[in-house]
Amino acid sequence: MRILCMGISHKTAPVAMRELLAFDRAGLDKALSLLHQRWPEAEFLLLSTCNRTELYAARPLHSHPREEELLGWLADFHAQGISQFRRAVYHHTDAEAASQLFRVAAGLDSMVLGEAQIVQQIKLALASAQQACASGQAIRSLVSAALHTAKHVRSETGIGSGKVSIASAAIKFIEQQLGSLAGRCVLSVGAGKMNELMLRQISTLKPARVLLANRSPARAEQLAEGASRQAVALEELGQHLSQADVVVTSTGSPEPIISAEMLRQALASRADRPMLLIDLAVPRDIAPAAADLPNVTLCDIDALQDIVDRTVQNRAGHVAQAQQIVAEHVAEFVDGLNSRQVAPTIEALYRRVETIIAEELTEAGNKLSTHADAEEDLQIVQRSLRRAMRKLCHRAAENLRQEAATGPGGVHAEIVRKLFELDE
Repeated sequence: MRILCMGISHKTAPVAMRELLAFDRAGLDKALSLLHQRWPEAEFLLLSTCNRTELYAARPLHSHPREEELLGWLADFHAQGISQFRRAVYHHTDAEAASQLFRVAAGLDSMVLGEAQIVQQIKLALASAQQACASGQAIRSLVSAALHTAKHVRSETGIGSGKVSIASAAIKFIEQQLGSLAGRCVLSVGAGKMNELMLRQISTLKPARVLLANRSPARAEQLAEGASRQAVALEELGQHLSQADVVVTSTGSPEPIISAEMLRQALASRADRPMLLIDLAVPRDIAPAAADLPNVTLCDIDALQDIVDRTVQNRAGHVAQAQQIVAEHVAEFVDGLNSRQVAPTIEALYRRVETIIAEELTEAGNKLSTHADAEEDLQIVQRSLRRAMRKLCHRAAENLRQEAATGPGGVHAEIVRKLFELDE
C-alpha cells in the first residue's frame, strides 16, 4: 500500500491562491464521489480548511493515482490551470505523508501553533470520506493514528497552552484599530463555529449592537439570543453595512458576498466614519478591491499572521518535544502498515505449501497402497514433508517481516507472490 499526500497551505500560498482550491461542503462531497469513481481501488481523505487543502490517497503499489494525476484532477475539478499552483503544491509519500497528517492534527502546521480546532476538522473529513465510500481500512488507520498522535502531543507538551486562536487574533486586531467597541455596531455574517467564537470574544469589548446575518434565519436567531444582538436578513446585507463599524465574515460561499460597490454605497451615508472589515473566510467573503476604498480597513486571514506569531511565542519552546512525539508515532505507524502489508502474503504462502503437501501425499498414498505398512509409511512421509516445508516457509516469512520493518515490505511481498504464483 502506498500513501500519498498533496496539498497547499498558508505556508506555501497566499489566501488568493488557496481559495481557488478550497472546497465547500457540497463540493467536497462531490469531489470524494468523483475520486472514488475514477480510482475505485484507492482510498481518499480530503481536508479543506481556511489554511489548507490537502488530499490524501492510499492505493496499491504500482497502481493509480500518481502524484501528477492527483494534481491534474484537483486543477480540473476547480477549472484552474496547473502551472499557477505547481510551485505552491507540496507532495509527500508514505512516511512523509503520514508525518504531514500527524503534524497537522497536532497543530504543528497550523497558522496558530497548537490550535485544537483542526482535530474536529479531520474527524469531519473522515466522516465525509466514509459517507462517500471513498475511504477504507488504510485511511481509517491513518486518521486514527493521527488523532492518537495529536492527543499524545497535547497531553505531554505545552503546545496548546494559553488561549490563542484565529478569533483571538482578530479581536486583538480590532482592539489595535479601534480600542473599545463601546457605542459601535458590529455586523457578523455567517453562523459557523468561527462566528460563534468571534461573537463570544466580541462581547467582551461591549459593543452597543451586534447584527447577525446568515443564510439560515433560524440559525441567526439562535445565535442572536442575548443582549444587544439582532438577527437580520442576509438579503438586506447592503443596508445593514451602512450601520456597521466592524464587519466580521466567515461563510462557506464560493464567491464574495460583499462587493466593493456594496461598500461604496454603504460608506456614502456614514459621513467619513471608518469601517473595519475582518474576513476570516476561504474563499474570501469580501472582494479584495474593498481595501482601496476610503475609510475602510480590510483584514483577511493572512493579515492576522503577524499577530498570531507574536502571541504563540510561549508555545514555540514545546515544538521540538512535539516533533519528537510525532516522529515516534510515524515510525510506529509505518512499521505496522508494512507488517500488515506482508501478512496476507505470508498466509497465502502457507496455504500454497499446504496445498502442495496435500497433492504430494495423495500421489504418494496411491503408490504406497500395495504395501502392508503403507499407512505407517505415509504418516512418516507426511510428517517429514510438513517439517521441511514449514521450516522453509518460516525462514521466508521471517525475512519478509524483517524487510517490512525496515522498508517498503509491499515490494518484497509482491515478489514472493509472483515467485510462488500465490495469486493464481
